[in-house]
Amino acid sequence: MLPHLEASSELPPSEQIANYYREAIEAGRLRNGDRLPPIRAVAEAAGVTRAAVQAAYKQLSDHGLVEGTVGRGTTVLRSGAPDQSPLSPFAMAALRQVRESTTPLRTPAGRPEVANFAELNPQDSLFPLNELRSCIDGALRDRGAELFRYGHPSGLPELRTLLARRSGEPGANSDQVLVTAGAQQALDLVLRTLCKPGDAVAVPVPTYHQMIGLLQAHGLQLVPVPSGPQGIDLGVLEQVLQRGNVRLLYLMPTFHNPTGRTLDTDQRVALMELVARTQVPVLEDEYQSQLRFEGRDERSLRSLDPRGLTVTVHSFSKGLFPGLRLGWLHARDPLLAPMAAVKRFMDLETSSLLQAALVNFVQYGSLDRYLTRLRTELAQRHRMVQDQLLARLPEDCSITRAQGGFLLWLELPERVQGTGAGERLAALAAERGVLVVPGSAFDPAGKPSNGCRLSVARVEPSQIPAGCTVLADVARILVTPPATTNRLLL
Repeated sequence: MLPHLEASSELPPSEQIANYYREAIEAGRLRNGDRLPPIRAVAEAAGVTRAAVQAAYKQLSDHGLVEGTVGRGTTVLRSGAPDQSPLSPFAMAALRQVRESTTPLRTPAGRPEVANFAELNPQDSLFPLNELRSCIDGALRDRGAELFRYGHPSGLPELRTLLARRSGEPGANSDQVLVTAGAQQALDLVLRTLCKPGDAVAVPVPTYHQMIGLLQAHGLQLVPVPSGPQGIDLGVLEQVLQRGNVRLLYLMPTFHNPTGRTLDTDQRVALMELVARTQVPVLEDEYQSQLRFEGRDERSLRSLDPRGLTVTVHSFSKGLFPGLRLGWLHARDPLLAPMAAVKRFMDLETSSLLQAALVNFVQYGSLDRYLTRLRTELAQRHRMVQDQLLARLPEDCSITRAQGGFLLWLELPERVQGTGAGERLAALAAERGVLVVPGSAFDPAGKPSNGCRLSVARVEPSQIPAGCTVLADVARILVTPPATTNRLLL
């Protein structure tokens, strides 16, 4: 079965090919176990590049319809015909994403770790364990068995009131807050509530790698929008939002993962003026927003949305404890109410005991004291990394100057020979005991990048000078072309 493309279609060739085979699979014309034609055969028949066919096959794979295997080609996994698999499409796609996720680089056996700039988990030694223990004890003492009954599905009213008040936004109230089991559940809730399989979600790239997997598990199409030091490409975004199948725009405007960048006021206003001309909802991921150590807080995208179609996700994982698994959504009732209903059928409620302990933690001032210490520590680590790398890197390398959070983005110049300089830098650094995450991990297609993500979350300050020396030495190796020898031919 070879596709015929319509020259008059507004869809790019890759989407036309993907749609052709998707319809054949869903109609049962292609059944489980059948193989799609080789990429070369489709490219020749359709008069397109192999890259276009590869993109189409990847889209089908992302939706859990096919699976590509070296030596066997591309095989249909799910069709409109009866399927004997006990797994749902979501489970199949999630399992595939876990299996195919990039294996983190490790230092060679026997070589000591010089510096770990790869992990985003906050450092255990900074956790305020004793203060939280006292808050848990106080919650049990004051409220006892009440905390072990079923609680309010949207969260403890007193916690929601505190969270609304701490947002600092005029008119914010507890009815606009939904407590979740971490930010990851909040992201999942938004997708379950606003999207259906086959819909498209616009995402600036590079982006949070777990969101890539979550979109694919839900059978959603990720539509990439270029993003860089100057912010999101609004021209491309405008074109993307005009597509009829885009159901959601995902953004991380503050201390972006992986680059550490923050959209300034002008960028936020221009972005939301563009978005406000559509009815596309916005998912605003503010998982590190509490960790600002420089500059002033920017207005949330939600506060700039006159339509009331922006949902903001927050988390205590990065600002407090990852294992606490408490986050929250902030949205207006037309969006919040259905999300609360969906959450009820997922887990009934988030732990009342942990919520009550967190109320005490906030009211006793423990959270603010801890965040002050953490911000001071992060500012020190960022300054050290900046100073060390800027003093050692080749001139045309760049590194972001983050205003908060854990992350920085190291970029090698475009003139570096070959592709994937970020991947080569990460591999060479790992051989020397320094761990970073290559930029390809944050691209939906896994495309090579000249950048790497650096995290200061777990690296000890005493390790930063040696770690930065290794990174600068490796960057110099990649940036400086190898010497050539001219021989006189006699």
